[in-house]
Amino acid sequence: MDAPACPKCGKSITRALDLPYGWWEWDGRRYVPKTAASPGQVDVAPWVHWDCMAELRGFHPQDAPATAKPAGAP
Repeated sequence: MDAPACPKCGKSITRALDLPYGWWEWDGRRYVPKTAASPGQVDVAPWVHWDCMAELRGFHPQDAPATAKPAGAP
């Protein structure tokens, strides 16, 4: 069984970040504050997809089946 797919980018969720408060990202000149919330939202999903930073509302790593294999595994 493969990891679940991200609802935004479609890639397997092989890494989920727990960062409801956001992070700082280097833009080439300075650090810019970023958040996992969509513009205009105050509440932030507790999990985001590592690859595209999409919100993963309703997702929790502990809910994945114990028999799940990493994406691409035989």
